[in-house]
Amino acid sequence: MKRIATLALSLVLAAAAIAQEAPAGDKPQRVKKQLRDYSEYLPKAGEFSVGFSLDPIATFVGNLFNGNTFNSLDNLAGEPMFCPTPSIVSIVGGYMLTDQLGVKVNLGFGCNVYSRNGYAQDDAALLLNPLSEAKVVDSYKDKRLSGSIAAGVEYRVGKQSPVQGVFGGGVLYALGHEAHSYKYGNAITELNQAPSHNTTIFPTSVTTSSIPYMPNARILSDQATNLIHRVGIYASVGVEWFVAPKISLGANVNLNLCYTVNPARKTIYEGWNYVTSQVEEYTDLVAPASHGFIFSTDNIGANLMLNFYF
Repeated sequence: MKRIATLALSLVLAAAAIAQEAPAGDKPQRVKKQLRDYSEYLPKAGEFSVGFSLDPIATFVGNLFNGNTFNSLDNLAGEPMFCPTPSIVSIVGGYMLTDQLGVKVNLGFGCNVYSRNGYAQDDAALLLNPLSEAKVVDSYKDKRLSGSIAAGVEYRVGKQSPVQGVFGGGVLYALGHEAHSYKYGNAITELNQAPSHNTTIFPTSVTTSSIPYMPNARILSDQATNLIHRVGIYASVGVEWFVAPKISLGANVNLNLCYTVNPARKTIYEGWNYVTSQVEEYTDLVAPASHGFIFSTDNIGANLMLNFYF
């Protein structure tokens, strides 16, 4: 019993000592969590930027899992603001006027000219020799040219985190031209008014029945008479996530209101004219010029971007 009483007294004295060291009413102080400083990540006044589209990469990765056998990283560049014809690449650059306000320019250009050649039976050689295997060459050329420029301002929201909201708007202008031409190895003659031609290299039929006196006419060219023009304004909203100092992943959606001028289109044929008994060309006016406003997200849609600031 004496030992138990001594132990109890020791516990009481220890408790009293602890009470004296920590006065009543004091509570443990909480350690305030310090926010990380992302100031070195974010763009500053006087810095330039260059942007590259991640859309081709996203498509490439997606095709790795969907069994697509044709996969490539084409067009790894900035997303164009507008393109009247396909196969365009663009350069996206910017300059920060302040830490939040900047200017942005998008220059786009495209040049797609290619030819497809194919063999066709040599009708003249076959006439002379029914067993002839001689061939001639048909060719098809597709030419598409385009250019665009968009300039505007962007305003950034957010200073305390690596994610910023980006709002912007500006003006844009674009032009383009598209033409298709056809060449044949077999000539049209009085004896051969519907010569053989390659049926695989041409995207459309090479004959037409719309000309009564030239029923076997074949197409020589199909093109717009002038350039396509488009001018308008755009607005954009998006976010940028700075994954490293001066490097960000961005996503934005754009909306545009444009006035478009589409030129007239014409198609030129050649064939044997029953009336004049000779080979002649015929010009078919396919469509007249047209114009009007377009309000949409066409061509600038939703973009994924990789941006660098320096």
